[in-house]
Order: sequence, then structure tokens, then C-alpha cells
Amino acid sequence: MADNKMTIRRMFDEVVNQGRLELIDELCDPEFETTTPMGVLDRDGFRDFVAGWRAGFSDVHCEIYDLIAEGDIVAWGVRATGTNDGEFNGMPATGKKVDFDSLNIAHVRNGKYYRHNVLMDLATMMSQLSS
Repeated sequence: MADNKMTIRRMFDEVVNQGRLELIDELCDPEFETTTPMGVLDRDGFRDFVAGWRAGFSDVHCEIYDLIAEGDIVAWGVRATGTNDGEFNGMPATGKKVDFDSLNIAHVRNGKYYRHNVLMDLATMMSQLSS
């Protein structure tokens, strides 16, 4: 279970926060799927998803909290912060800061991220970008 937690920590610390997108193939099962507000994504779609966040928020930082593992299931919260200093999902940069949470649950298979669901507080994020 500690290894499953480490897989999740590496995904956020190294891939999202540091932009090491090349690690996605190492950390994600070949059959990886994530359900996001943008739909269901495979590894390549997830790579594009993370790249889009990093392009729109070059200082994006995701802090994991309440990380719990039980067998092959891992659940956690994420506090995401960043400044919208680039185009994001077709919207021009606003220069505004965001600070919002998401809840995540994943299945790990053979030490790799296999299935993932994320519920993001997009209402808070969008209100911060528009105010």
C-alpha cells in the first residue's frame, strides 16, 4: 500500500508540479483511463490534459492531502493553486490566481495508476478566474 501511495505522490510531485510528462508511461498502466471534467482520457489524453494545465498555469502546484490506501484502491484530496498566465482551454490568460480542491480515487494495478476518477471544484476555479 505504501508503494501505491508513492505512485500517486510521484504523479503529482513529479509529473504535474515539475512537468516531467515523460514519467506518465512509467507511472500509468498501458490501459490507464481517467475520468475528468474533460471526459475519459487514456495515457496520451492525460499527458495532454497535464500539459494544458501547465501551459495555462505555469506555476501550478498540487498538494496532496488525506492520502488513503486500501489494497489496490487509493483515495486523496488535492489542493491546486496557480496563476493563469497562459491560454487555458481556449481562454486567454487572466493573470488571476486560483486555489481550489479536487477529490480523487484510483485503482493501482501492478504498481501503476490504472483507473482514476477526479471530481474538481470547477465552479470555484472559474469564479476565481472571472472575478
